Amino acid sequence: MNDLVRNLTTLGLTEYEARVYAALVGIGEGSARQIHEASAVPRPRVYDIAEGLAARGFVTIRRGNPHVYIPAEPAVVIRHLTSTVDAAATAAVQGLDALSLDARSKNSPIWYVQGEWSIRRHAESLAAGVTRDLVIVCLDYGQIGEFARLIADASRDHPVSVLLPNGKRGITNPLGNASVYVPQPFCAFFQENIFEKVYCGPIPVDGSAFLLEYVFIADDRVCMIVYQEDGVRNAVVITLPFITCVQRQFVNRMIATAERIEGQG
Repeated sequence: MNDLVRNLTTLGLTEYEARVYAALVGIGEGSARQIHEASAVPRPRVYDIAEGLAARGFVTIRRGNPHVYIPAEPAVVIRHLTSTVDAAATAAVQGLDALSLDARSKNSPIWYVQGEWSIRRHAESLAAGVTRDLVIVCLDYGQIGEFARLIADASRDHPVSVLLPNGKRGITNPLGNASVYVPQPFCAFFQENIFEKVYCGPIPVDGSAFLLEYVFIADDRVCMIVYQEDGVRNAVVITLPFITCVQRQFVNRMIATAERIEGQG
């Protein structure tokens, strides 16, 4: 019984709640007196504990003299408890991550991000912080499904532009109200020194291969570059205005001469 109570309290019940519910499961149904005898919970407390469990859907009360308390199926109760714990854990991690982002933005204008989960959280934070507009450069449209919901959600409240330097390659993911563009060459310098060297394939540096995947730019203030280094995905987040403003002006120039894909945005 003690191990069972300990497990239930780990899932979010108080000790008395766990004892009352476990006792009810053991006896099938019972009055306050029977629950008290099976659980060792003080009888005056059994009433309010059982009422509280009933309010959460864990117990059904057949009112009479005396009241009879009937436990909900354990699988239903455990599923509810675990989903509540999971939701609380996710919310806690997001809250802590937001605090971490705030601390980093105050302490450093450039920081690195590793791991798929962290990259997604940073992208979501960047999109949620947009006050004017969001621009995304995506090198392979086939991958953008992972951010499709983020883009669609952001496009409900702010202009969102998605640039596909390597072409549309079949657009299947809904992007909400986002405008989708395929940039066109606009000068020899861009074509030879940037597009062909940065956007068309890996960049070899000191024995490593760097492959650009995404560039997110929010309001000229935050730039997040997602890339692969030897096949491992990483990201760098930049808030240094000398870099973010230059990046945005460069992207604006790409949009100005781009072909807008019909049926998007």
